[in-house]
Amino acid sequence: MISKRKMELLKANENTEKNDIQLAKNIDDDRLETAKRDDIIHIRKLIRETGREIHKMKGFVRFKQLGEKVKCGYMKPEHDIGFMVADWFAKRFPGYIIVLGNERESWVSIYTEKGISNEKGDPLETTLKELKEYFELEEEIDLTKLWETYYKSQYSENRKNKELFNKNMPKKYMKRTKTEVEKKFEMRDLNDY
Repeated sequence: MISKRKMELLKANENTEKNDIQLAKNIDDDRLETAKRDDIIHIRKLIRETGREIHKMKGFVRFKQLGEKVKCGYMKPEHDIGFMVADWFAKRFPGYIIVLGNERESWVSIYTEKGISNEKGDPLETTLKELKEYFELEEEIDLTKLWETYYKSQYSENRKNKELFNKNMPKKYMKRTKTEVEKKFEMRDLNDY
C-alpha cells in the first residue's frame, strides 16, 4: 500500500474515484513512482496535483490577526485540502487559532501541547463572527480586507512580469479571486499581469 500521506492526498483530490483508491491500496510507493501503467500514472498525477495545490495555498494565504489568539485568512481550494493547510499553519503558529475559509466553508485548527484539534465550519464570515462573540473581540471583520492584504503584498509596478505571473498563477486560481478588490488598484485585474 502507498504511504499514509500519499493516500491522504489521493483521497483529497476532487477527481479521485473509488477504483483509484482500491488500486492505490494494492501498490507500494516504489511501484507508484516507477510504473508505466496508465491507471497508476493517473494516481500519481492526482497525488501530485493535490500536493501542488497545498503548496500554493501555503504561499497564497495572508493572515489578519483578530485579538491575541486568532489568525484568519481567505482560501478557496479546488480540492479537499482545507485541514491540511490549516493544520500546517497551526503547527507553525502554536497556540493560535487558525481560521481559513471562503464564502462556502471554513477550517479551524489549533495546535497545543496536547496535539492538533480541528473543525470544519460554516462560511468564513459566520465562523469569524462566532469567534468574535466567543472571545468578545471588538474588531470588525472585513473579508475584502483579507484579500486586499494579500493583493497589496504581491503587487509591485516595478516587478510586473506577465509571463512569470501566468506561470505561477493558473487561470483556475484567478477565477477564485476577489475581483472587487482588484478594482481599487488602478482598475487593473489579475489578468493584466
